[in-house]
Amino acid sequence: MILGFKKTMSRKDAKAAKSTLRLAFFAPDSSGLRGLFLLILLLASCGKEKPAYLTLSGKAQGTTFNITYQDSPGRDFSHPVDSLFRLIDKSMSLWDSNSVISRINRNEPNVRVDEHFAAVFQKAHDISEITGGAFDATVGPLVKAWGFSFKKGLPPPDSAQVDSLRQLIGFQKIRLENGILQKADPRMEIDFNAIAQGYTVDLISSFLEKNGVKNYLVEIGGEVRTLGVNDRNEIWKIGIDKPVENEKEGERPLQTTVALSGKSLATSGSYRKFVVRDGKKFSHAIDPKTGYPITHNLLSVSVTAEDCASADAYATAFLVMGMEKAMEMAERLGLEIYCIYADETGVLQSSSGSWQ
Repeated sequence: MILGFKKTMSRKDAKAAKSTLRLAFFAPDSSGLRGLFLLILLLASCGKEKPAYLTLSGKAQGTTFNITYQDSPGRDFSHPVDSLFRLIDKSMSLWDSNSVISRINRNEPNVRVDEHFAAVFQKAHDISEITGGAFDATVGPLVKAWGFSFKKGLPPPDSAQVDSLRQLIGFQKIRLENGILQKADPRMEIDFNAIAQGYTVDLISSFLEKNGVKNYLVEIGGEVRTLGVNDRNEIWKIGIDKPVENEKEGERPLQTTVALSGKSLATSGSYRKFVVRDGKKFSHAIDPKTGYPITHNLLSVSVTAEDCASADAYATAFLVMGMEKAMEMAERLGLEIYCIYADETGVLQSSSGSWQ
């Protein structure tokens, strides 16, 4: 649902403001999507001699979104953008009981997937293979068992339950044949939450580019893609939050910023999304191989890539792997990565790899 459409302020208003506009977005993660803050530094319009920048903002996919773009005709893309959100929801939303993915998970016969489901399936399959299963869209049964789904307050699964559920995990156990998904076990479930938002960012970005937009920022729940420059003719600046628990309202310190244009950025973190069972804190990031939430000291991973779906999936995989393996794989794949971790004393540290 799009809640706002506006143009940037005029030169006069911008001069009066005399400051950078700082917008913070939080994905509430009510649908299993990772809850991360993203600070987007938007600057006021420089003058009337160039087309205004327009902003669409609202709620979709269980989170918030912000789309800023420059357009000479001043077109309002609210309706087509809303249609794209609905299209993805009907395909991949676990919260829509009539979506393609929900019907597949219920084992309805002969459910034919759409082009978007097929594209995400292939991307998820490829990244699952590349990461050795650290990213796995069949992890749904474990996500539910650990309390990160519709049912809340469940006791943590015991080792026997975890071992049993692990038999249902593995992307190699599912395949698409003539547009119909085949499972090795009917109890298997698909969960695209760790890639669907990134894919939606790509879809909306593609729509803007097809309509001649050359300067834009698309952000959905912390996953972002930019092209060109902002309305001060500068490369977009994206801020990554410092992973701090029990933050005070309005106090969200930055760890670092990155200049981003023509690329995508996604962040996955373990410090905000968790459940507490019997006094123990369990992260939402579950290792598909062990069946248990991660316990290492890596708190946040940010990844830049050519497309946001890939950045989204790799950020999840790298968080599961831990910093050492993540840094090694990112270097091998030529991906820029930024890790935030806690040392043995609990002090936050960072390691940037090839981060620019």
